[in-house]
Amino acid sequence: MSKRLLLVLRHAEAGPHLHSGAGDIERLLTAAGQEQAKRIGQKLAHLNLPQPMHVLCSPARRTQETAQGVLSALPNPILPKVENSLYGADLDTLYGFIHGAADDVRTLLLIGHNPAIGALAYDLAGLAVQNEAFVSLRRGYQPATLTIFQTTEDWINIRPSTVQASQVLTP
Repeated sequence: MSKRLLLVLRHAEAGPHLHSGAGDIERLLTAAGQEQAKRIGQKLAHLNLPQPMHVLCSPARRTQETAQGVLSALPNPILPKVENSLYGADLDTLYGFIHGAADDVRTLLLIGHNPAIGALAYDLAGLAVQNEAFVSLRRGYQPATLTIFQTTEDWINIRPSTVQASQVLTP
């Protein structure tokens, strides 16, 4: 079995909800949020991410801008796949995306929203949340937080007992 990485990322800092016709889905990243996304991308670029990599992103503008900032720092260009169901997803939906990943994918990056994306990271971390290195998972999943999980399992078998939380990256 080969090593796989699951990356769970909350979008970077977004502006306030605008009471316009566009609504929440069109919220943009703030200038600080754009920097956060770039910093997370730079940190990922220093890791030896197993290839091929697949990126799933919510259709919300702030998640797509986060994806652009993160992925632009990586050595190999990757286009995220926009998945409408990631916007407003619950925990079961997120697990469904993981379980449905293609067998050849070695790194899977999910970019989504709280509360579900933070709940997924917390759920998968299991007892690791008691470790000081993962204290940020206990305090809520802040914007641009990315948790990295390692596994040798097939994607269909991913659950808390089959992954190991290896690190949390924050901007």
